[in-house]
Amino acid sequence: MAIYKYLTNEEHARAFIETGSFLMKPLSHFCYLEDGLIRGDRHEGLLAFAPSPGLELTKSDGRVIMMEGWRFLAQAKLDEIFVFCAGNELSQEMAERFDNSRFCVVIPDPQILVDRLKARADRTSKLDYEQIHHGHVEYVRPEQEPGADWALPERVAFRKLQEFDWQHEYRIALGLRGAFDVENVICRLHTGPLSPPAPPTNQPLLLNLGSLEEHARLHRF
Repeated sequence: MAIYKYLTNEEHARAFIETGSFLMKPLSHFCYLEDGLIRGDRHEGLLAFAPSPGLELTKSDGRVIMMEGWRFLAQAKLDEIFVFCAGNELSQEMAERFDNSRFCVVIPDPQILVDRLKARADRTSKLDYEQIHHGHVEYVRPEQEPGADWALPERVAFRKLQEFDWQHEYRIALGLRGAFDVENVICRLHTGPLSPPAPPTNQPLLLNLGSLEEHARLHRF
C-alpha cells in the first residue's frame, strides 16, 4: 500500500528522497495551527464523546442523570507525541487543497519508514523508537461511542472528526518515553466552546533516515 506526502517545496521533497530528511511535528502544532481547517485542527489529539441527548451519568446512589450539552473529553499529551502525516491516494484535488502542493513523494511501502525509525532505538534516547504506531486515521462523529479508545493515547492520536475525512490520512506516530502508556490522557467533562489551544512547547523533530531513492519517487502536479 503506497502513501503520498504532499509538499509545497521541491527542495524539501528532494531532501526527503535523497537523504531521508524526515519531519515529524507534535500534535500540539496542528492543534494550535490556524489555516482554515486544512492541516490545523483544534481537536487534534482530543477524543470527544458528545451524544446528542447529553451525557448520561450514574451517581453513586444509583440515580441516573442526563447532562444536556456536556461531553466527555480525553486528550493525549499533545507535546509528547510527534506525527508524520501523509495521504493514501494520489490526487490533483488533494494537492490543490493542501496549499497547492505541486510536489508529492510517493512511498510504495511505508513500512520502510517505520523500520528505519525503529532502527534508531537507543536506551538513552528520550524518544521511544521501539514503540512506533502507524496506520490510517479513523474519522468519527462526536456521538460515536469511543469504547476503550479513550484510555489508549495511540488510538486518540489516530482519531479525527469526520469533517476531515477528505484527507484520507495515513500517519506515523512517535512519542517520548511513556507517551503511549495506557491511560496517559487528560480526562474531563466539558460544556461550551473549547479554550484556545496553548502554543507548542516542543519543536518539530527533523530526523535523518538515510537515502530513500530506492524506495520513493517524486511526482509533480
